[in-house]
Amino acid sequence: MSRISRRALGGLAAAVMLATAAPAVAAPAGGRGGRVPNESKSLDQLYQEALAEGGGLVVYAGGDSPDQNEGLVQAFRKQFPGVGITIKTDLSKYHDARIDNQLARDRLEPDVTQLQTLHDFDRWKSQGALLAYKPAGWDKVYPQFKDADGAYTGFMGLAFSYVTNNALVPADQLPRTALDFLSPRYQGKLTITWPNDDDAVLYMFKRIVDRYGWSYLDKLMAQQPTFVRGMPASIGAVSSGQAAASVAAFGMLAADPAGPTTFTLPADDFFQSWAQTAAIFAGAKHPAAAKLYLNWLLSKEFQQHNVPQWPVREDVAPPAGYQPLVSYGNTSHAGFHEFLKDRPALEQFKSQIELYVGTPQGPNPAGASGPLLLTGN
Repeated sequence: MSRISRRALGGLAAAVMLATAAPAVAAPAGGRGGRVPNESKSLDQLYQEALAEGGGLVVYAGGDSPDQNEGLVQAFRKQFPGVGITIKTDLSKYHDARIDNQLARDRLEPDVTQLQTLHDFDRWKSQGALLAYKPAGWDKVYPQFKDADGAYTGFMGLAFSYVTNNALVPADQLPRTALDFLSPRYQGKLTITWPNDDDAVLYMFKRIVDRYGWSYLDKLMAQQPTFVRGMPASIGAVSSGQAAASVAAFGMLAADPAGPTTFTLPADDFFQSWAQTAAIFAGAKHPAAAKLYLNWLLSKEFQQHNVPQWPVREDVAPPAGYQPLVSYGNTSHAGFHEFLKDRPALEQFKSQIELYVGTPQGPNPAGASGPLLLTGN
């Protein structure tokens, strides 16, 4: 099993997919895909079918730095030489628009997509755009993280919570609730990813406001926080000591004890979590390679060694000191999904947040643009 380096994972998760025993079909809106059996072929059998297909797998992956998924690419190539793979990384909110545009023009490029915009998978399923497919081990994936018909499956559990600089915030003074960030300690020393630019950050702020009211935002803004585009920018500010902390950020669970930051889950307050989710398109040009990729992501070996936070399989233990993600009572996987689906309410809250934090400034941190990312199409 080729492992992704800790350095590659630390950029926010690499971190942050041929045939089944019975023919797979696009899942219709009615949900008959539940009859699709789990994949029965081994990774080696799927690899041989991908080789025979000719490779060329294309994945559209959510992320906010151009090389965020490079570790994933290198690990896949090392384990499956000869199966070409291209992962194009961009903010999920841009990739979904790109995919919609391509579907409308019958010019779909990706075979697989993996995004945090969970509501898109429901919509694409209802349109018949996704393949109903259950990789090997699908039955071991927590039900909160997968579609019952196999149209899409989460492959790694992720969370945004408190990240602090070890030199600026002593271990005995780590934040335990959102209220702690209102301390004078953090005056002028908070760097936060713009919540109105990232729906996962936005949902954490929604839950904070739900608990503490809009007056919390008044007090937080009085701390003079700096807002940035992209998680790498906020994490980088904390890592370098430019900032003491970030309110809703990513961190490795099994982090280097000698590293510059600490990732802390609140004792009682809400923290944001979800499963980064993947699906194969019904119109995939490389279905064999796509199935190989999904089976690899859900394999026990990948889940044990290459997931930066929580595995999605119930038969794979989380890092020492942590519970399975579904065991925490102060997070909500279904809540984020429902928040994303209610677009009018989401946009209303986002507009109110923007009154406080302003409009996101700066270029796309992933550096991508345009409706078609690959040449020659």
